[in-house]
Amino acid sequence: MGETSLSPVYIGIDEVGRGAWAGPLAVGAASGDLATAAQVLRRRRGEGFYDSKALSPQRREAALSQLRELGVSLAVGFASASEIDDLGLTKALAVAAQRGLQELNAMLAEPLDDQLLLLDGKTNYLEATHVETIVGGDRVHPLIAAASIAAKVARDGLMVDLDFELPYWDFSSSKGYGSRRHRFGLVWLGPSIEHRRSFRPVRELASPASGRFFSPG
Repeated sequence: MGETSLSPVYIGIDEVGRGAWAGPLAVGAASGDLATAAQVLRRRRGEGFYDSKALSPQRREAALSQLRELGVSLAVGFASASEIDDLGLTKALAVAAQRGLQELNAMLAEPLDDQLLLLDGKTNYLEATHVETIVGGDRVHPLIAAASIAAKVARDGLMVDLDFELPYWDFSSSKGYGSRRHRFGLVWLGPSIEHRRSFRPVRELASPASGRFFSPG
């Protein structure tokens, strides 16, 4: 998909945290000039663009700051662990996306109804009609790449903050994914309020264990 064929009123959307055992889902939304976003995120070698997975935390922060300074509008919506448990993953993704798009809509001159939403992946989980799914979109479209970076920075920052409140599950390092220390915390203490109790690893690791001292749940 060439840059010249895409309209600058398109909105890129990408999610972060789908497979995590704890913490929220984050869905980023990005709108702005394609050439500007491409200039910031184009890979130095090879084709495509840097997405959140291809950059270190420091480079993600720098890219996000540069995108905002150059006028790219960025917003992030969240769905909590309890909402994921109650609604299921697909519905929770739609809820987080709606929140991100509402925040982005407040920044834009044109209504979202008049813009095409470019969604990373092959499944349209959005409750919207003007959607185009792009497999590997965070690597081939600069606005989707920008959305992935915004979502990753926002969610990682939230998980670091949660680690101060809930320090036993390795949230600062693992970001809610299944690290060794995170597994140990689940076996030792059980799930926290931020855990997705509907997820099988959380249920299995948090089953009653003889070595558990207490449970915050």
